[in-house]
Amino acid sequence: MSDMIKNGFDSVPQLEKDGTVHHLGIDASQIGEGCILTSNLERIEMIKDTFDTAEKQAFHREYITYTGMCHGVRMSCMTIGNGCMPTEIAVEELRHINCRRMIKVGSCYAIDPNIKPGTLFIPTGACRCEGATLEYVNIQYPAVCDLDTFFALIQSAKELNLEVETGITRTHDALFLESPFAHDGVAERIAPWQKVDVKCSDNECATLYTVASILQLQAGCIYVVTDNLATGEAMDYEKDYQNRIMDAIHIATLAMSKLIKGEEYEV
Repeated sequence: MSDMIKNGFDSVPQLEKDGTVHHLGIDASQIGEGCILTSNLERIEMIKDTFDTAEKQAFHREYITYTGMCHGVRMSCMTIGNGCMPTEIAVEELRHINCRRMIKVGSCYAIDPNIKPGTLFIPTGACRCEGATLEYVNIQYPAVCDLDTFFALIQSAKELNLEVETGITRTHDALFLESPFAHDGVAERIAPWQKVDVKCSDNECATLYTVASILQLQAGCIYVVTDNLATGEAMDYEKDYQNRIMDAIHIATLAMSKLIKGEEYEV
């Protein structure tokens, strides 16, 4: 794999006797040219049901993988578990089996009081307030969305007549410190980030962006804002959540097909 990494930063594939990578439980023949990632095990069923065809490849640890055809190209979707460590493992092992394009579909919390629950949000970059990427590179290295992936997501949303917000998210490791379920003091904890125009808070984006960038992969995210930590507003989960997640999924799969096909798009 080292010839694929111009900077020489490389890891050794951890392979089982059958040739599958240790954590994902699949080999290169079982993965598409791009993969839609999600943390939610139930959500993977929603994603694969948007494919024209989809076959289950593996369910190993927290990683469930389907591969099939969508928008005329072969792609995959995979659960990656919650948080930064399983995300880092997924990025490394997907590269080991030659999957070099990844888009995460998930949910996040707004900290900007102007962002309404139900908003579709594409992070341009992420504050690295998590621990996994500090093992890779010092904090001065930025976590930014791959530009081709970003513009493919924007163009796909436009073609689907769906509005999106963009901006910076803050990735952190402690759900019960910044969520609707958090300990007291949320307002004080998010205030410094609000002052510098950070829009949202999540648990995986910075790791995906940083590790993918170091390994010279294409990666992006699209989130549904479920709650606003600044205003206390929350979306109507029973009424709106499924529909908004489906909107994010449709944007992600269309964007992935554009990346795989090498389509040009308006900037």
